[in-house]
Amino acid sequence: MRAFEHGGNIYNTDGQAENWLDFSANINPIGLSETVKTAILNHIDGLVHYPDPQAKELKSAIAVRYNIALENIITLNGAAEFFYLFFNTFRPRRVVIPVPGFSEYERAARAANCEVKYFFTYAENSFNISFDELIEAIRTEDINCVVLANPNNPTGNLLGSKEIIKLLEDVEFVVIDESFVDFLGDDHSLRQLTKSYSNLVVVQSLTKFFAIPGLRLGFAIADETIINRIELGKDVWNVNYLAQKAGAAALNDVNYINKTRCWIAAERDYITDRLRNIEGITFFEPTVNFVLIKFKTVDIALNVIDTLKSHKILVRSCDNFPGLDGSYIRMAIRSREENCKVLDVLERLSK
Repeated sequence: MRAFEHGGNIYNTDGQAENWLDFSANINPIGLSETVKTAILNHIDGLVHYPDPQAKELKSAIAVRYNIALENIITLNGAAEFFYLFFNTFRPRRVVIPVPGFSEYERAARAANCEVKYFFTYAENSFNISFDELIEAIRTEDINCVVLANPNNPTGNLLGSKEIIKLLEDVEFVVIDESFVDFLGDDHSLRQLTKSYSNLVVVQSLTKFFAIPGLRLGFAIADETIINRIELGKDVWNVNYLAQKAGAAALNDVNYINKTRCWIAAERDYITDRLRNIEGITFFEPTVNFVLIKFKTVDIALNVIDTLKSHKILVRSCDNFPGLDGSYIRMAIRSREENCKVLDVLERLSK
């Protein structure tokens, strides 16, 4: 795989979507909520107008849903947009990224000519970050920006507030990607720390949890000074009209939010129970809607991937994640019937 290639590519050489069962992208398996569908259909005629450049309705919904002041919110064309805006605005000299992790952090930093350093985590420690070692690296290597994820993609590891507070005392910027935290709930988020620390930014996608990646939608929370500077560097109409309407509707759909969390928790337990009984694999305890799996060799993993493709099933090879290799795959959590299709193949191949 190319260095910055992602999952979710279901398109053929002509750009047409093929009929894949896609476990390579971590999208809510419930799909679009009826509330969001209705909002989109009811506002189709509004496409003849420019979107609200201040995204007032959407920002208000974010502020209420997450208990954040309006002036501390910036709305985004997907969470990934933030990293390009941030690095191009602040141009930190040296950025450290714990790996394995999402590749867009590095890509965005390098696009702004920032120097990027990896901080490796290891399977024998379940890919947990040693914060004492990370802080030592920051001090000795003149790091002024750290990019983290809570939970991490692809490992699913969560961060604790005590460790982040220690980190905030030693570095100019800490950016935390919480694109999957909604699958767990607000108790696991670190966003409220932005009220006390002016050098912390928390970024969140709305496309994964609400199953609208085709619309591209996200937001970031930070001190008003940071938000104002980034606002000056972004496209005025970066969030399109339908995305604004869909996002505002989604954030008020409490039934969908609760149903999703119950669904994911049940399927996560089911998948891990079956994975424990499959010989020849190691998996890392999932926290959200995906699980990282390791096979004994790269060849075995490639055989699994090819076999699944023969059944029109895509999983995510992790061969282009720094710190991993081709013996790892990432599998999304979907419906029980769909999950069983992947698990059945894994069980057959282990015999």
